[in-house]
Amino acid sequence: MARTDRGASAVEFAIVLPVLFLVIAGIVDFGRYFFTQIQVTNASREGVRAAVVLMNPSAADMTAITQRALAGAAGVPGAAVPGVVTCASGATTNASVTVTAPFNWIVMGPAIRLVGGNWSLSGPVSATGVMRCGG
Repeated sequence: MARTDRGASAVEFAIVLPVLFLVIAGIVDFGRYFFTQIQVTNASREGVRAAVVLMNPSAADMTAITQRALAGAAGVPGAAVPGVVTCASGATTNASVTVTAPFNWIVMGPAIRLVGGNWSLSGPVSATGVMRCGG
């Protein structure tokens, strides 16, 4: 190895390392986002299944619907059920359950803002499950 090539690999590593870190951290961040979206979607489906089965729900039934939806969002901190539309006896309308969960980008948001960009994927993750009443 020539004397002038000694520090070349250190310089190349210093240039490549931040890009490699950003790619790996981005994969982890997007994995967290997709996990949250899938769990919230499944939670809304579980909640709406319970809402369709329990016709003319009482206050205890509404609590059971909410708890069922939140149980479907296991592993997602801060999940909430802001909206539940249930079925009346003999109704042919739709029941729906909305589930939301907060989500913060750990790496991608700050990295994009660092270079002057705007990360538009911030805010809560939300999903609404809808099923027809009566069958």
